[in-house]
Amino acid sequence: MLRSRPALSIALTSVAIALLAGCGAPDQGVTAGRSDANSQESATSVPTSAEATPTSELPAPTAEPATTASLPTSSGIVDFGQGKTPQPYDSFLDAAFADVTEFWASSFPTAYGKSFEPVKGVYALYPERTDAPQSCDGAVGYDQVEGNAFYTDCGDIIVYDDASLVPDLVKQFGESGVAVVAAHEYGHAIQSRAGLLGKQATIDSEQQADCFAGAWTAHVARGESKTLRFTDADINAGLLSMIYVRDPVGLVPDSTNNGHGTAFDRVGAFQEGFLNGVARCVDFPKNPNPRVDLPFLTQEEYNNGGNLSYDDTLAKLPAAMTIFWQPTLDASKVAFTPPTVVGFPSAGPYPTCDARKGADLKNNATYCAATNTIVFDEDLARNLLTNGGDMAMAYPIANAYGDAVQTALKSALATDKRVLLSDCLVGVWITDIIPTVDAQGNVGPTNPKQEISLSPGDLDEAIVAAMALADPSADTNKAGTAFEKVDAIRAGVLGGMNACQARIG
Repeated sequence: MLRSRPALSIALTSVAIALLAGCGAPDQGVTAGRSDANSQESATSVPTSAEATPTSELPAPTAEPATTASLPTSSGIVDFGQGKTPQPYDSFLDAAFADVTEFWASSFPTAYGKSFEPVKGVYALYPERTDAPQSCDGAVGYDQVEGNAFYTDCGDIIVYDDASLVPDLVKQFGESGVAVVAAHEYGHAIQSRAGLLGKQATIDSEQQADCFAGAWTAHVARGESKTLRFTDADINAGLLSMIYVRDPVGLVPDSTNNGHGTAFDRVGAFQEGFLNGVARCVDFPKNPNPRVDLPFLTQEEYNNGGNLSYDDTLAKLPAAMTIFWQPTLDASKVAFTPPTVVGFPSAGPYPTCDARKGADLKNNATYCAATNTIVFDEDLARNLLTNGGDMAMAYPIANAYGDAVQTALKSALATDKRVLLSDCLVGVWITDIIPTVDAQGNVGPTNPKQEISLSPGDLDEAIVAAMALADPSADTNKAGTAFEKVDAIRAGVLGGMNACQARIG
């Protein structure tokens, strides 16, 4: 959702754009595709919370069913109740909760120096269930969990919607996606045992639980689970589930709402746990993961989602990249001529592009060194725009521009390493179009020469598009896995050129 610069001439008084942690009321729910509605409108009367549009319909890695090793029929962790229609995922989810419990039985004493006690109950809820679980406030009915899953320390129980939420998650992302949600909710139980629950802002609590879920997922991916095995596709499913439960576009978490984080934020917290383990998650209250919060600036922008048209995106995007990269390379005395961007129909005819064949050019954007052009599949671009937004359309072209930059730098990288460095460079370029805010709440450009800037949802669009164009597994070695691509983009956004330089070698 790129926006033209004129939209920046507005002062914000109640929302801020910053790489920092926000404030909010505690809430332990995972809400599919929406956030809690107790939010306020900004000074410009632009809603900061609303029912979100469904997760992008971009083609994404299909989550293969997670494999198991001697998966038991039931470990007795989940109370399925009376009257439930058995589901194919029941045993897997039960095994996942059992493994999460074992993981924390081992990890919690080391992490917090306290003994560990499992949660008192995990309950599947559905309209037909008559034996409702009990909390300190009485019975918990299906109407309280519909479309959701949550932990409550009022009874020390986890409940989940087994009629719509979980079946939908399984349908979209496979069983492993649901397992990540289970690990997230157990993360709130861990916060309760650590004495943190209710003492952190909602956004901080949610980010830490996402981190805990990532640490558990890595434990399974390393082969440390007795019953579960996660493939690259399962890890991708975990990332997708984080995207599914992101906040509505434009919500900036603060003390007035229960924001949980954008896809960019939630995936980042998950990856922190996956890469650095429980110890990093424990440190979140003191050193939270950086966030990028972008509000809508006008009612009109909120109404239309802030998206530029296909023609406007194509007209403004190359210039926006050149405005950043030309002076950056000039300052380093690197000779650089901006590439020309040219589209082609997916069915052909295909342009001449070094030694590549037409089949190598379809469904992507490619830098052609011999002609100094970026050629892109127009049908893919339109699909990305329609189903993902203008930043989704921009992503593959920006990645190809990164390849042009690497060529100027005489990079010797190839295959997935080269593409992943370009992903990092995409993140660096993005920092040039993230708007800034001063102490008075006036929003302005990071680079005054830029004519476009990011608007809410843009970062999410970019990472979803990157995942859609990722390798199905680490063995493919062409574009990088979804996990690697998202990690590279985030490194560029949060760490700049130094972070990208560290990835060369």
